[in-house]
Amino acid sequence: MTCPDLDPLIYPYLDGELDEAERGHIEAHVSSCGACRTRLSREAAFQGALRRSVHLRTRAPAPEALRELLRAGIRKENRRVQMISWARWGTLALVAASASAVWFELRPGHREQILEDAALRYQRGLPYELTDVSRDDVERWFGDKMQVRVPLPHLSGATIAGARLSNLREHDAAYVVYQLPEAGQRGADRRLGLFVLDDAEHEIPSVAPWPEVGVRSVRGFSVASWRSGGLVYELVSDMDEAGLRRAIRGLDDAPPAPRPAEVVAPAHQRPMLPIPPRNPTLELIPAGFQN
Repeated sequence: MTCPDLDPLIYPYLDGELDEAERGHIEAHVSSCGACRTRLSREAAFQGALRRSVHLRTRAPAPEALRELLRAGIRKENRRVQMISWARWGTLALVAASASAVWFELRPGHREQILEDAALRYQRGLPYELTDVSRDDVERWFGDKMQVRVPLPHLSGATIAGARLSNLREHDAAYVVYQLPEAGQRGADRRLGLFVLDDAEHEIPSVAPWPEVGVRSVRGFSVASWRSGGLVYELVSDMDEAGLRRAIRGLDDAPPAPRPAEVVAPAHQRPMLPIPPRNPTLELIPAGFQN
């Protein structure tokens, strides 16, 4: 790979859209090219700053009326595109389109799409925006980037390899990667990717509240799911279901649900504190005679 070859691949690399072979070519090149390494680092910092700026400007959730209007518009556009396609395909294709419509109604739902997205992003090995930090550091880092506080579970024996902002479908997500030493294998670590999604409106169905944890196999990976308050946790690993459940036993109690921000009243609205009464006896004693 040459320096010009890197140009169109920088943002797909930072967004985790490349496969392992493509990522390997880029990382091999930047390891030996200081100019490209500096540029990649600068672009990652710019992308992180831009994402933080967008999150700060959009902390207030969209009104429900606007969200419903957008949903109705999407449904209407889908119907329009489908009708145009049917008109073009003709009679024989209409039969196939009808079968497609049946599949459309029975297609994997929102929950399955989120699980598929989680497995794919875990498999791609998303680049980190934060590395070599503690759990407290990661929680603070997410503090000004997410609309809610993101409490992270403690996984016994594991360390945090890195973290970044991500998303699953239309849901913003905090993404944290844990490294868990493999028992009896020196130097071998298991990678567990944890997505934490803000779901205060409970739009993501079929996620049981902690301590009940559901584990499913998706694209050859195991995904453990649970809910804590308005947050949904999706923990992805290449372990089998039994191994992942053993690892989950090392989790501490589910982190508390995000607390609402404390609102401090303006000074003119705060109640006046009572002023303690003065002691007339002390006032009558000259200052030089007080003990």
